[in-house]
Amino acid sequence: MKGLVNPLNGSLDPRSESVLKTLIETYLLEGEPVGSRLLSKRYPETLSSATIRNVLSDLEEDAMVTQPHTSSGRIPTERAYRYYVNRWLRLREPDDAMGAQLQAALEGIEQDPEAWLRHASRVLSEVMGGVCIALPQRLSSTRLVRLEFVPLDRHRLVGVWVGSLGEVEHQILENRWDFDAATLVEMANFASEQFRGCTLAEMRQKLLLALQERAGEARAMWERLSNLASRWPDPTSPSDHPVVVSGLGHMGQLPEFEDLDRFRSLVAAFEEHERLALLLNAFGQSAAMEVQLLLGSENPFLQSMPLATMVRSVPLGGQTWATFALMAPLRMDYGRILGGLAWWSQAVQRRADNLD
Repeated sequence: MKGLVNPLNGSLDPRSESVLKTLIETYLLEGEPVGSRLLSKRYPETLSSATIRNVLSDLEEDAMVTQPHTSSGRIPTERAYRYYVNRWLRLREPDDAMGAQLQAALEGIEQDPEAWLRHASRVLSEVMGGVCIALPQRLSSTRLVRLEFVPLDRHRLVGVWVGSLGEVEHQILENRWDFDAATLVEMANFASEQFRGCTLAEMRQKLLLALQERAGEARAMWERLSNLASRWPDPTSPSDHPVVVSGLGHMGQLPEFEDLDRFRSLVAAFEEHERLALLLNAFGQSAAMEVQLLLGSENPFLQSMPLATMVRSVPLGGQTWATFALMAPLRMDYGRILGGLAWWSQAVQRRADNLD
């Protein structure tokens, strides 16, 4: 399980670490700002409230805790949650009840993957307690293994993108230059060698940079490829984003979204399917091996939301993949939810392997 941010440079001293860990675990359990008196009761060693207050003051200077109100206790910051996850998190496998619910979410993959996507998203939301969004894997997140161009008729050709997750994308492109079959094979071989491991966006960018640097005969090949690549439909365009969203109503019942304006902003954000699709595409590739965890502002598409975002891509059998993102408030049981999502995604992988 990985995130975008490394642990803090250096470490807190042992006492500060211990106080921070106790505060976070107390806040996760109680859901209320933690005062020095409660913290001293939960702390595993004997420390006075005055000593704890001094440590909390230092942690506040380090932007690890904050006070919602001057008279209240402290709560962890996003920075503290990242420190906690990187340093102390232990994933837990689901208990029997949770495991049975997640296992039931595997049924139906082989019959109707699209219907299953909606079913699985709903189950994950209900079991984990958050918003789940899902999307079939898109070309913007896949990386090139091989590119092929096949003439269709005099003025059209078929571009075939073979991706790193085993998926194959076909696009009909205009052949305005009447490239013959031999030229198309030469171009495809050249592109496969030069751009293996690139996304479509990275390939386009490299082609543009190359055109600025090259001249003469060598420029012709790059120019032909650039023209074709520019006509390959952009998978991040807003025309078609079949994003599945489940569990949004549940979020309105949580303390983090009791404020009506904040909840309205949350609803508005999840109504922007283009933005959600970009999120899933952006992290779909890295989430193909393990869960990716983004905390708060680490999610570039929902930076203002106090949410933890867990992204995982799973195979559905054959060459079909889907990316899921589960979003929940920062105050959550990380070991249980991340452990459950990891366990579930491995079960999906095993089922998909049996279908192939």
